[in-house]
Amino acid sequence: MPASLGSNHGCGAPLTTIEITLPDALAAEASGAGLLAPEAIERLLRDKLASDRIVRLQDARAALAADPPEVLTRQEINEEISAYRMGQRLAAGS
Repeated sequence: MPASLGSNHGCGAPLTTIEITLPDALAAEASGAGLLAPEAIERLLRDKLASDRIVRLQDARAALAADPPEVLTRQEINEEISAYRMGQRLAAGS
């Protein structure tokens, strides 16, 4: 699938041009249904990406529910913060 960066064509964001190869019958049917219009392809891609993000989030929630992380006390949290800050100071040389 060749892709090339294009100019932004006045829409604010850079655009990429792609070329796909489809069976003739599928291309004709998709074109007739308006699915090959740039706006339709963009909508399909955005919908699929959003759907995939939701699935990943649900998977992460299920994994956390199955094996919840250890709960830290307030003191442990403060110790972690202090250790992080000390590391940052050492890295900065101060």
